[in-house]
Amino acid sequence: MNIHLIAVGGKMPNWVQQGYEEYAKRLPAECALRLTEISAGKRGKNADIARIMRDESTRLLAAVPKGATLVALEVDGKRWSTGQLAEQLDGW
Repeated sequence: MNIHLIAVGGKMPNWVQQGYEEYAKRLPAECALRLTEISAGKRGKNADIARIMRDESTRLLAAVPKGATLVALEVDGKRWSTGQLAEQLDGW
């Protein structure tokens, strides 16, 4: 199983990159973690944020591999323990 982490953003801070690499290393070989970064739209003083977010969402969805199970991560979403995540991965 390949796990594709697709995120909006560019060059992440070093601590984020280190965290990603640590989690990728901890996963078993059959769960390869792949990171795809989608560049964020330019947000200026008079930017059309709704249009920028629509464009970003279109590019995010275009990066999802064909036939993949789509899971959206959200700050206020339901938290899973490591065990709960493992159960979900087994189910998928």
